[in-house]
Amino acid sequence: MLLKRPIKIALIAIALVVLAVAALLWIAGRTAYARNLMAEWATEATGLPSTVESVTVGFLRGPSIELHGLAIAQPPGFGDEPLIEVGSARIMAPWSSLFGDPVAHAVTIEKAVLRPAVKADGSDNWSAMIDHLTESDEEEAAPAWAVGRLQVNESVLEYDDVETATQFRLSAITIAASDVSPAADFPVELRLGGESGTNTFLLAFDGRGLADTGAGQFAVTALNLRGWAGGEPLPLAGVELKGEVKALTFDSATSVAALEGAELNLAGIPGEFAGSLDIAKPEATLITFRTKPFAPRPPAVAFGTPLPRTADERAFGSFQISVEGRMKDGVLHLDPIEGRLDETSFNGRLVPSARLVRLAADRIEVDRYLAPDQKRRKQKKATLEAAIAALAEYDLDAEIRIGEARVAGARLRDTVIRVERNGASGK
Repeated sequence: MLLKRPIKIALIAIALVVLAVAALLWIAGRTAYARNLMAEWATEATGLPSTVESVTVGFLRGPSIELHGLAIAQPPGFGDEPLIEVGSARIMAPWSSLFGDPVAHAVTIEKAVLRPAVKADGSDNWSAMIDHLTESDEEEAAPAWAVGRLQVNESVLEYDDVETATQFRLSAITIAASDVSPAADFPVELRLGGESGTNTFLLAFDGRGLADTGAGQFAVTALNLRGWAGGEPLPLAGVELKGEVKALTFDSATSVAALEGAELNLAGIPGEFAGSLDIAKPEATLITFRTKPFAPRPPAVAFGTPLPRTADERAFGSFQISVEGRMKDGVLHLDPIEGRLDETSFNGRLVPSARLVRLAADRIEVDRYLAPDQKRRKQKKATLEAAIAALAEYDLDAEIRIGEARVAGARLRDTVIRVERNGASGK
């Protein structure tokens, strides 16, 4: 019985010590020393100068740390705005995480901004940082990390590629995932808006994620997609996208991103899509796209370029196309292209940036595709000139070979129609 009071005194003393330590840590977390310590850690991890505005440490439901105003500077030559900014990042963990593998109850990131960029010489501002993050003098087994709940809110990605004149901005990015660990897949949701030139778009998906940081492999599977795009030349109501994707993967060891088994419907065009991108070797990029038969007039209206009226109202009634795309010297080449327009089968190649078109068709009845006021033309020359003039309006470098063309009641074999940019044309 006499021991009870000393035990109570000891317990009270221990509790006071714990409270004192917690209070000291709570206060220390708000000092310039804590800010500088976190900034030094970020600088060492990324290899880029970093700053932190404030640090908060908490112990109410287990240890937690919150950073405010984290800024990671750009590499030299990429401007003054930070490469990465984070409004706040908070990690809440169980007490056991202090003595074992890194486990977090929740990780919440608010108002992050990423600014990836590529200069005219092809150099970028993120590769060196990623190499620095992943380099290690000694190979160590990856810890069994886990995050109960991951949340990213109100974040932004601004991409600027001077080499290819590509710019876009993704905003209002929201990511939600739970039970995240490298051992198993987990549910994930993404919502974002975007801007590119005069166009705006919205995108949302949900699926299953996988993040094996030890092996450098990342994936999202069983995706359900839905989205919307608007802006010139799209109509006021915009166009809708919906679809499903079997898998979207990235392997950091090979620098290859791949898209498998995508079935999409964009503005009424049903299609299947797959592809792979080798970040280290862009020339190895390959995309494949195939549509099911569809009526092309409604999608043409949706994309702001209605197809012309024709003498035969049934013309442009059905269209189907399949395409393979590859990068050559930094330029996308669609080759081969195969498809069918109404009763005409065709194949060829296309270089979109050069407006270069090379097509070969088996047969076509030219008269039915002319404007209604030209349907009574009786001369082959006048009819062909009208067809060529219609193509010339699109400012193409085109060469179209036709096995058999029916023109003004006559049949022409092995016909070649050429259209040059800036209106030059010929037969």
